[in-house]
Amino acid sequence: MLSAITTTHAIPKKLPSGHITVRTTVIVCPYCFHTLGSSLNSNERQVIEAHHKCREKLLARQPAISVPFS
Repeated sequence: MLSAITTTHAIPKKLPSGHITVRTTVIVCPYCFHTLGSSLNSNERQVIEAHHKCREKLLARQPAISVPFS
């Protein structure tokens, strides 16, 4: 018999809270996947996304086919 094992019962411990409090939201460009910064509300998020200029965003907003000449 092993003398090192004294009990088979678990020792109760208080676990840290599983709730995550988010104070800011990290903004990532959906076109180029670069991190733009963080915002506290949706108004700041829209301003930051509007000021971000990247090549992928400009290409996505162009028409997919050319406009006929005549």
